[in-house]
Amino acid sequence: MHSLKLLEQQKAELDLKISQSLEIAKKMSLDLEQARVRHQAIERGTSEIKSVMEKYNLSQEDIFPGAASKAMAANKVESKTLAEMRQYFNRR
Repeated sequence: MHSLKLLEQQKAELDLKISQSLEIAKKMSLDLEQARVRHQAIERGTSEIKSVMEKYNLSQEDIFPGAASKAMAANKVESKTLAEMRQYFNRR
């Protein structure tokens, strides 16, 4: 009799774990679908932007002024820092 109650308790615990796993799987499936939809929207937007850029002969600098100069400035700072580090370690 004791083993029957133990088996029923284990079955109840397993049923609970199964239902929790199914809920997690449903949520993951929904999240995956939402990510797929977002990705498709991004792809569509990117292709639309590219087609407008080609149509009006625009560059990335025309659309995002200053973005390229900021990236170049960051590269200059990084290269300067790297050069300083090399000088420091070469002196040692």
